[in-house]
This record gives sequence, structure tokens and C-alpha cells, in this order.
Amino acid sequence: MKSLLVYILSYLLGTVSGSYLIGNIFLKVDIRKHGSGNAGTTNALRVLGKKWGVITFVIDFLKGSLIVFITKYLLNLPEHVIILSILFCVLGHDYPFHMNFKGGKGVATTMGSLAVFNFKLTFIAWAIWMIVVILSKMASLGSICFFTAIIILFTILENYSYDVLTVIWIISILGIIRHRSNIKRILSGNENKLGKERKK
Repeated sequence: MKSLLVYILSYLLGTVSGSYLIGNIFLKVDIRKHGSGNAGTTNALRVLGKKWGVITFVIDFLKGSLIVFITKYLLNLPEHVIILSILFCVLGHDYPFHMNFKGGKGVATTMGSLAVFNFKLTFIAWAIWMIVVILSKMASLGSICFFTAIIILFTILENYSYDVLTVIWIISILGIIRHRSNIKRILSGNENKLGKERKK
């Protein structure tokens, strides 16, 4: 029962969408009706501006960090429960019930949660993300590389249980799948670069 309550809390916390709240409360803009239609950091940067885009990232990053802090340090729950709480938090971000299940792609939330779960490996994956974004000017390509790096790093460099690794793979593969439209545009050479707003 305790684990179930944690998963519900994780999902609900995940549904706190930075771009959606900022757009509706401060700017009277539904982020899902502008740009790419995605309620995530990259679209917030394009549609709401740099300041609000950064704040969006911070909100989504912190909610991921918070759920791991609660489950790992306050409740001292088993590792497999902690990693499942991360999955449910990401699912809440990607598929928030109050937004008709139309959320973001889980990059900032995954970064925040895994940074508390395993800072060293997540920092390496973040560095890869940053380098790819700087060189390519494509946040989507950096995000795809980030999720791929998470799979490789957590599988090879740590001795996690099969259960934990399975969930890490699920989180990462979900993140890549959420970028499937970006992958198609990257392959066709039509992916927008940072600083350009995409028309829906």
C-alpha cells in the first residue's frame, strides 16, 4: 500500500507542468496551441522566451529531483521502488491527466530525478546532451543522445539489479519514442534548430 501511494504521488507530482502553468498563469498562453504543441522546455523557449523557458526547465527538473529525494532520503525506500517512482513521475509529465494526457517529453524530469538517483552517471549523460546541443543546435538530438547515454552508462558502469535496469531502459526508451517526430525530421534534414519557432 505504501508503494502504491508513492507511485500515485509520483505521477501527480509529474503532472505539474512548468510550461503549462507559466503559460496559463502569467502569459495567458496555452503552450500546446503554439510552436510544436509540446508542453516541454524546448517549445517553451521558442514560444514563451528564454527566461520562461529556463524557469520551465527548472520546475520540471526539480519535480523529478524532489520525488527521488522523498523516496530515497525521507522514506528510505528500496531501490526498485525509487526507480519506479521516477518512471511514474515521468509518465505524469508526459501524460498529465488534467491536460488530456498531452504533456512534454520527459527530458528535464528524467535529468532531475536521475541526478539525485546517480549524480555521476547522470552528469556524464548531461554533458553529452550539452555538447550535442551546442554542436548541432538541436535540442531534440541532444535529448535523444542523452537517453541513449543513460541506457549505456547505467548498464555498463554500475551494477544495478535487473529490475532497476529494466525500468531505466523503459524510461529512456520512452524518452526516445517521445522524440519520434523529431527523429523523422532529423533524418529528413527538416528539424528546427534552437532559436527558431516551429509552426504547428
